[in-house]
Amino acid sequence: MVRYVLDRHRRPGPVGVALVGDREIRRLHRRYLKDDRATDVLAFPWHPGTRVRPSVPWLGEVVISVDRARVQARRAGHPPAAELALLAAHGVLHLLGYDDRRRSDAQRMARRQRQLLRELGIEVRG
Repeated sequence: MVRYVLDRHRRPGPVGVALVGDREIRRLHRRYLKDDRATDVLAFPWHPGTRVRPSVPWLGEVVISVDRARVQARRAGHPPAAELALLAAHGVLHLLGYDDRRRSDAQRMARRQRQLLRELGIEVRG
């Protein structure tokens, strides 16, 4: 999913992906966004001022809570793999500049996610 989103947006990446549990994503959410709760996905864009200097242009890292993905998949009525694909697409779109803080932006981002998933034959509900 990550590679597909990057290819469709003509971006080479790379993007790091970490699959973690609720405890770890909550720790990261608290540390970097000052929000002390578990969330489903976080996106950390790479900034040129960081100490690590990658040899190729690095977009950043997407961190997905597998625990949240399981719960959300069950609630929505689709397989956990489909939820993981949705969250991966969501995280990469954030790295590419999509935002979901305003309602109109969130709707645009959700449409794009669903389109990308549909192109790969991945069905999500809800």
